[in-house]
Amino acid sequence: MLKNDKDIRDVFFNNIKRNFIKNKNSYILTNDADVFSLTKHRANNRFIDAGVAEQNLINIAAGLSASDKKVLVFGFCTFLTFRCYEQIRFNVASMKRDLKIIGLGPGYSFPYDGPTHHAIQDLYLMYLIPELEVINISDNNLANKISKNLNKIKGPAYIRLDKGAMNYFNNINYNLNKGFEFIYRGRSKKKLIISSGYFCKKAHDVASKLDHVSVINFFRFKNFNKKLLIKNIKNFKKIFIYDENSKNGGISNIILNLINDNKLNIKVKILSSPEKQLFKYSNDREDIYNLLGINDINLLKMVN
Repeated sequence: MLKNDKDIRDVFFNNIKRNFIKNKNSYILTNDADVFSLTKHRANNRFIDAGVAEQNLINIAAGLSASDKKVLVFGFCTFLTFRCYEQIRFNVASMKRDLKIIGLGPGYSFPYDGPTHHAIQDLYLMYLIPELEVINISDNNLANKISKNLNKIKGPAYIRLDKGAMNYFNNINYNLNKGFEFIYRGRSKKKLIISSGYFCKKAHDVASKLDHVSVINFFRFKNFNKKLLIKNIKNFKKIFIYDENSKNGGISNIILNLINDNKLNIKVKILSSPEKQLFKYSNDREDIYNLLGINDINLLKMVN
């Protein structure tokens, strides 16, 4: 059982640290970011801080990976995607390098830093790269599972990691190959919420107030069990996509394409961030949700 007060970043990077110490062929690179679990290892020759130079950072990482090194890169979501997209697309993905990119601060997890740190389009931006796996972590349990099995995720991958103690869904036995899990099951198959990342807990809490709504945590977007997901959603009357990302920047288009491609007759509604850059600075993430109308109150109204 994971400690209740453990930050999700520490859960993830403690496992990375153990592998880094044990495996002398592994390298960790960053763009001047820091996580507590790795602080003591920054002086190691296999830990490289390239500074605020993301294009160079990805080129170095790709070169190490081409030399059969096990490479992990971490930094803020917005900076590790938009600033070095071409390098990721060609030097990492097209070459199918076994390289993992960990994006810190998805969504509005750094609400006081403004639009430069609001990661609400990076998920689908990276999804557009054909060879790149994309994963969105929702809780400590899933963070622990993925970080312990990172070597089983073959090829290049972009993994989004939130912050804070997210110690819930510990009873869920996540299957990485499956790529999704029910985190709440209603009594009927009338309504289904599909969410990802930080919003999964909010969706769960809303559904638990009702008796006819189920919730799926959709966390892996390329190599997941599509047939099983279709089988699980096809009998629902309505699907509600609840996403902290924008409609065109998150999971909405992935789910809509899946429904349309398989000709499923299901009504779909979306509650997500609007397509705009928000110049709102707050110490409370919920302030932004309330301002944008994507809080759990509006989800409850939509679903009920």
